[in-house]
Amino acid sequence: MEEIIKQLRKEFNRIGDNRQESNIRLHIIENTFMNYYGYDLSKCIEEKSVPKGMCDVFIPTIRNEALIIEVKNGKKPIDVNAIVQVQRYVTSEGQRFAILSNGYEYLLLDFNIKPANNRKNKFGGYVVFWFDIFKARQKGFTELRYFKYLSFENLYRNESTQFFCDVAQYREWKYEQNLKDDSWNDYRCSLYQFFDFYAKKVPYKASYEIVGKKAYESLGMNVFNDFIKECKRNKGNSSSKTIKNNFSHIYGMLDEMKKHGKIGYISLSDSRKENLMEYEETELRKTPVVISTKDIQMILRHMTNKRKSIRDTVVVLLTISLGLERSQLLKLRWDDFDKGYKNILIKRRRIELPPILQTYLLKLHEENTRLKIKSPYIFQVYYQKEFRPMREWNINDIFDDLAQITHDSKWKDYSPQFVRNCLIRTLFFAGYSLEDIMYITGINIKNISKYISMDELLQRRSNKINWKPLFDGLLCESK
Repeated sequence: MEEIIKQLRKEFNRIGDNRQESNIRLHIIENTFMNYYGYDLSKCIEEKSVPKGMCDVFIPTIRNEALIIEVKNGKKPIDVNAIVQVQRYVTSEGQRFAILSNGYEYLLLDFNIKPANNRKNKFGGYVVFWFDIFKARQKGFTELRYFKYLSFENLYRNESTQFFCDVAQYREWKYEQNLKDDSWNDYRCSLYQFFDFYAKKVPYKASYEIVGKKAYESLGMNVFNDFIKECKRNKGNSSSKTIKNNFSHIYGMLDEMKKHGKIGYISLSDSRKENLMEYEETELRKTPVVISTKDIQMILRHMTNKRKSIRDTVVVLLTISLGLERSQLLKLRWDDFDKGYKNILIKRRRIELPPILQTYLLKLHEENTRLKIKSPYIFQVYYQKEFRPMREWNINDIFDDLAQITHDSKWKDYSPQFVRNCLIRTLFFAGYSLEDIMYITGINIKNISKYISMDELLQRRSNKINWKPLFDGLLCESK
């Protein structure tokens, strides 16, 4: 997949300003994209006359199916309204799939999808993927790791691309239920990762099927377990919360498919608690420890040698002092702090920050100002010649790098969740009250017992009890 992206970028840059439709079609679409992805160029029909116009590329595939490709000028981005034209061509030819491209953007369109009735522009509902080969991870575009699903093999021969078409239809059902774009991004991430895994294991349709049902109806906990194991091997986020969300999103899609008559039954139990029992508190299986002063000193020294030393140090300090989770770190804005960065306001808790963190926050703000970063979000990465808000995998990279401190295997356990668990015990054994621990970390009172045992609490508690604060000292009066 990386090779074709590389070639497409190279060819697009090579043609320079000669990015009219004819050049895009010949050099990029036909000679590069279609040739590399296994489409039979000998069957390709250019400027084919159809009942409602002239389609740029008509390429028969298998059976009576054909892929229609509409090519646009490479000097400007694609407007979603261009899908109107493509729909006319595709439906007049009785086809399902089309690709709309200007040489650097690639839209896979599925006209079997029924767009949500409450969409402002229903034509956006036909989009399965929207790639930009020069913007790998920018908001609004599909990650390039899924570009392989535009190939002849995936789109037509084994039909694994149709898993993602079903995800797109699920998106439209959820939009009709007033799901917002930001929320859908979480669904999409979970579902894309899962079906990218599942497509390698199970064919979309069994040989005897007209439509794909068996792949969904046979999807049980054994498959989900294998998926989580794969995520762990690839150092993906496999916290208890993430695993629960993954399960909910997958089950939610199956449930909607059943409601809409796409499948007959669901193999997964609808009890998330029952199904995920073995994954409960995954991070707690790594026994939390009390973090030593020496360990913190080693971490801070290690950070000074990194390319983005100040930014990464702030990430780590926020984790080891407040126990912030990945999602909280990513959402942090400069206006969450007061002047001088002495206090942070997070989930209605106003917390005074340790002096070293105040110092580094000031340094990071000065650095961002010098680099002319105008984003309200604190943590930025430089990618494709521009600054963008940090993503979860960037935080994972920061903590993964701690494994380089020494050969001690303990550093491999360090993650935001593990450090948070350790912080709760570290605060307790440093003498902080349970109220302070809850206030600093935001941990719910019912979860304290997962980190601090009653025996440990009893060992620290003094036997002497002061009864004076109760009932204004009435119980202390002698009779």
